[in-house]
Amino acid sequence: MSSFVRRHRQRITPLAGPADVRWCYRLLLGREPDAHGLRGYRDLIAHNAVTRDELVGYFISSPEFRGRLNHAYGNREGAPVGTPVGELTIYVDPDDSVIGSFLRKSGTYEPDVTNVIRRHLKRGQTFVDCGASFGYFSSLAGSIVGSEGVVISLEPGPQNQSLLLLNLITNGVTTAEVHQVAISDRPGILRYGRSGGNGTVLEFDGDPGQIGRYDLVRAVTLDSIVGTRRIDMMKVDVEGAEGRVFRGATETLSRCTPILVFEFSPPSLEATSEMSGEELLRHLEGLGYSIDVIDRRGEDLQRRSVAELLSRFDDESGDHIDLVAWAT
Repeated sequence: MSSFVRRHRQRITPLAGPADVRWCYRLLLGREPDAHGLRGYRDLIAHNAVTRDELVGYFISSPEFRGRLNHAYGNREGAPVGTPVGELTIYVDPDDSVIGSFLRKSGTYEPDVTNVIRRHLKRGQTFVDCGASFGYFSSLAGSIVGSEGVVISLEPGPQNQSLLLLNLITNGVTTAEVHQVAISDRPGILRYGRSGGNGTVLEFDGDPGQIGRYDLVRAVTLDSIVGTRRIDMMKVDVEGAEGRVFRGATETLSRCTPILVFEFSPPSLEATSEMSGEELLRHLEGLGYSIDVIDRRGEDLQRRSVAELLSRFDDESGDHIDLVAWAT
């Protein structure tokens, strides 16, 4: 037999048999197979060309095997880390070297925005958190509005869902509405690109090849989520999709005129919402809003012109400024 044939045969992984199933149970799961599981795996290998390596892969990817490893080695890698932030306890991803790391070191998160929400949100009101991320502002709002109020949390990122729910439950916000959707100006399917705890939405053209680099998320309008309900305050932090959000919320904004707290970044708006910073500001003014910059200068809101707001962004060194808008 030639050396080529011998090497070729050595590379072929044998097909799995019934005995292999039993050994996988004993060695990988540490127990004898249950009747239902044994029948399922035997049917699998009887009707499919499953190799031994593939069979082992099924077992080691199972929740039971991962649970056994965690139990054996006390593995808590990736477990959320809780940090006191004011009267709240906020859990963050220990691998988040940006937001999570800063929050854990400082014990604060966006204090100026926090102060605006504390100052203007009241017990019993309804708060919408658009781009809820890991749930800090949803938890904060829930602690303010209480059981008589409503929190609606909107977050498309799959990586944020567990932390969002964990932080809500930890802080006693048990009745929040949580929707895993992107808020946009029309319903559809969008690409969601992850970047740590943040993410950006982009159009999806139907190419399956994009799935390896992006998550697909459902897009809806805020008007469709809110319906005929009244909302009192809305925080919007959606990495440049603010224009999409406000275009899809015209009915709600006109009917309820909630206080708006949002990030403002003209370059991100143009890239994601195909809308200039001036267009967004004038859109809100057309709905009857006055707009001011959120900073540390005091509690009184002062109406700023579009030119002043654009100039303020140009003067700042960061990638965005925080704005607050209210009905005049």
